[in-house]
Amino acid sequence: MTKTKGLWAFSGALVVLLMAVTWAWYQSSAKLQPAAVVGDKMISEAEYVGALKQKFGAQVLQDMIDREVVFQAARKQGITVDQKQLDQEIAAIRESYGSESKSDFQLALSKQAGTTEEALRQEITYQLLLRALAVKDVVIPEDQLFAYYNNHPDRYAKPMQLHVLQIVVASLEEARQIHTELEQGADFQELARQRSIDSLTASNGGDMGWVSPNDTRLPDDARDLVANLGMKKITDPVKLGDSYVIYQVVERREAQQQTFDQVKEDIREELAFAQIESLDKVMERLRQSVGVKISEQMQH
Repeated sequence: MTKTKGLWAFSGALVVLLMAVTWAWYQSSAKLQPAAVVGDKMISEAEYVGALKQKFGAQVLQDMIDREVVFQAARKQGITVDQKQLDQEIAAIRESYGSESKSDFQLALSKQAGTTEEALRQEITYQLLLRALAVKDVVIPEDQLFAYYNNHPDRYAKPMQLHVLQIVVASLEEARQIHTELEQGADFQELARQRSIDSLTASNGGDMGWVSPNDTRLPDDARDLVANLGMKKITDPVKLGDSYVIYQVVERREAQQQTFDQVKEDIREELAFAQIESLDKVMERLRQSVGVKISEQMQH
């Protein structure tokens, strides 16, 4: 998992983005339609959007301001995002979804996160620019970076990665039946589409994407089974809460140690971050440098 993916908090970020889109649409709409009808009571679009503005409006406006501040400050200071790095971040997220094609990735983002690749790229760009602005004046000597790398070898060991498929069913009886069908040559992904009850992976043939053996998405009882599973082999049914799961591993990447050159910039940023003021203070400083005025109407 990349550090940017960790920053990408889908729930909060997407609420803000979708609220902004909704409000912009409301402002430009010439004709408002009913949002819902409950019995003989109509809830108008105006009432619906007005309630959204009242509840989330301040948050939406502040988020829009902060994003514009970061983009303007970055332009003024000549800070840009390396498109190769951005592509790598997107590729890592796409890989975590197990998406083999661009269209599959877009579908997964829409279904599982309610967003688009374009919005995701914009969010990652914002996060990268903010981090760059925060640490741009911090200098870390290379010998300090190298010492940190040598003192924390476990942090830069990439664990084994497994591309895992799953079929989740409600009963042990059904799991055993599916297990038998698979042993007789049935296609794993087709059975996942037809019979898995996992809403996040069923439509994608049960594809969980790339996981490590200690991934929290795997139950404790399945981790050793999956880690030691041969290619295209299947596990016996594994209990998961009230359900049962059958796993299949379709690709494997063995564990490897990352070199100093591969992680040097990550270490530099991490150590620099430890020396700066909080991001809230960084944002406040950036707002002052760019200049922000909020209309009186929006303050009430």
